[in-house]
Amino acid sequence: MAQHTPLYIVASQHPRVGKTLVARLLIEYFRNGGRPVVGYDLDPREPALAPYFPSFVWPVDIAHTPGQMALFDRLIADDWRTTVIDLGYGLFEQFFTVMAEIGFEFEAARRGIAPIVLFITDSAPTTASRYAELRRRLPRVTFVPVHNEATSFMFIARDFPPTRPECGVIRIPRLSPIVRGVIDRPGFSFGVYLSRQPGGPTEVHTWINTIFAEFRELELRLLIGELESSLRGFARRSSGQRR
Repeated sequence: MAQHTPLYIVASQHPRVGKTLVARLLIEYFRNGGRPVVGYDLDPREPALAPYFPSFVWPVDIAHTPGQMALFDRLIADDWRTTVIDLGYGLFEQFFTVMAEIGFEFEAARRGIAPIVLFITDSAPTTASRYAELRRRLPRVTFVPVHNEATSFMFIARDFPPTRPECGVIRIPRLSPIVRGVIDRPGFSFGVYLSRQPGGPTEVHTWINTIFAEFRELELRLLIGELESSLRGFARRSSGQRR
């Protein structure tokens, strides 16, 4: 079975909920594992992700049709490496509307690309309903909720069910304000920090390792889901041939 190439869309309906932080962590997780990765920052006026990775994260303006088509063409062309998109609240609706209108899900499936939305949850009344609406509009896309404990005290599981139960929820633990100031510095690298442990592991080491473990578990669950789906398809085909 050929494994699909993941396309991660880190999305939030509201600002300041940790979306770019999750995108940074995800990119460094893949880089730390030696895997090819490319990123897109969809806030070209005030890019937050691109400055951390200037050599392979590109700001893209999708406010107009040419930019939209250029982005989705690039996403299809990048079927050989993992892609991470930082999608903020400003272009949230526009991105998903275009995605549905052009039938991106079907072309992605044909090219062996698996879109996965890491949806940053919050307690705003409209967030859960928008999450449910997106799942209905994009039934072939995998949705995984992300609970950032630093910006949202509560997570109500029934409001944010993942596409498949085995996908679960990704939890981002709270950090102390002093440590948060360290990781928000320009040029800070999670991967580099992990490789340096003067005096033993710190709060930051533990925090990064916890989140990287969440990413590994998600990848494993997605892979198992692909395998089970492939086996079910094989069983159906075999049953049809016997008839």
